[in-house]
Amino acid sequence: MRTFSRVVGMLIYDRASGNKIGRITDFCIVEPGQVKGLIIDGKGVIHRKKFLPFEYIKSFGDDGIMAEAHELSTVKKEDGEVFFLHSHGIKGKSFLTGEGNKLGLLDDVYFEEETGTIVGYEVTDGFFADIAEGKKIIQHPLDLIIGKDTVVVSVST
Repeated sequence: MRTFSRVVGMLIYDRASGNKIGRITDFCIVEPGQVKGLIIDGKGVIHRKKFLPFEYIKSFGDDGIMAEAHELSTVKKEDGEVFFLHSHGIKGKSFLTGEGNKLGLLDDVYFEEETGTIVGYEVTDGFFADIAEGKKIIQHPLDLIIGKDTVVVSVST
């Protein structure tokens, strides 16, 4: 299991040739909790970001990610997709319960490397609260609604 923050910034390589494909800059997720793909910085003079579907990822190492060769497509946000960092990403959004209670701000996302399934969301109440109480992990929310300003979750008690 890894976190999005741990993977962002890692280099991604073509497993067959060993050539560098690029550097991970973001995650594209589809509701309700599946990684659709990775956003990679572009190479060359024009640094356009590219999209790599998750099914082409073969392994996550400590120093890099290995992928199968695949034609990278341009990044375009479709309905039901959200990004972690860019384009009004979910990092930093308020997490609220269905009853209207604030859980904190989204700080990170935990996912299974093999399947791309999101297994938990890490929320923070701020630096001092994190030191005193620690960050909260919301595991397997029953329902997740990602809005423009907040994320609403139903959690089992």
